[in-house]
Parts: sequence; C-alpha cells; structure tokens
Amino acid sequence: KSIGRVAETDLTVLILGESGTGKELIAQAIHQNSARSRGAFITVNCAAIPRDLLEAELFGYEKGAFTGAVERKIGRIEQAKAGTLFLDEIGDMSLDLQAKLLRVLQEKEFQRVGGLETQHLDARVVAATNQTLLDAVDNGRFRRDLYYRINTFTIQADPLRERREDIALLA
Repeated sequence: KSIGRVAETDLTVLILGESGTGKELIAQAIHQNSARSRGAFITVNCAAIPRDLLEAELFGYEKGAFTGAVERKIGRIEQAKAGTLFLDEIGDMSLDLQAKLLRVLQEKEFQRVGGLETQHLDARVVAATNQTLLDAVDNGRFRRDLYYRINTFTIQADPLRERREDIALLA
C-alpha cells in the first residue's frame, strides 16, 4: 500500500531494511508505478564503488578533469533524467560526498567533475540502507540534514521471516 501511495507522488523515498529484504524490488515497484516509469531506473550501489570513484560515477566528469579522463562521461544522476535514481546503501557514502548530494537534492542542480556547466536534476531519488541512519547521524557518520532530506517518505522492508504470509504471494 505504501508503494502505491508514494508512487503517485514525486517524493524522495527512503527504504530501510536488512540485506536481502527486497529494497531494490521496492524501489523498482515505485518506479514502475510512477509517472516516471517511461524514464530510466538507474541504480548506484554506494557501498560497492570505491569512494574516490563514486563522485565521478554519480556526477560524471569532463574530459581532462583528472588523469585518465580522456573523454566526457555522463554520470548516473544525468542518466536518470525523467526516471528514478536509486541510491542503494546510501549509509556507506562518505561525508564529503553526502554534502554534495545534499546540495543536488536541495537545488536540483549539479556540475560534472571538472565542469562549469550546470546540469539539472530531473529524477526521483529513492535511497536505501541496511543501517540505522539515526545512529549514524548521532555518531557523526551521516549528515543530519541529508537524513531529513531523503527521509521524506519511509518504507520499512521487513524480512520475510516476519511476514510469512507473503511467501506464497512471492512464490
């Protein structure tokens, strides 16, 4: 029911739950049932990409921005245009990158690494984590302002052991 309610909006969604609870499936269901369903569904696993590369992966970069940047690369934020950007394991993102992401969410604009041209965010953002973000905020590992920005609508993905009635439906 929560998926259906939030899919009709353009709110930022935070999905919480243990690993393996289907957070990405929930994000896909939100996308597929939204007005943005014709757009791309772009996934970024913030835990799987090294910190040094995550910024370039998200924002893209211009030719010559750093050693090895031999051509312009469009980032995942830009690739999600008119669709959904799914930030999986957002709790693993570094604090400096959290600050940059906060600005993107607030201002709806960004620049590629090494770029001067302003790009516009035209994607719904869905974030997920298996961490308790409020604890991470209290411990200084996650920005409080970003937490409140992504926590516009929360969906708790309970493990299947706590919702056995769903087993037959899922099978």
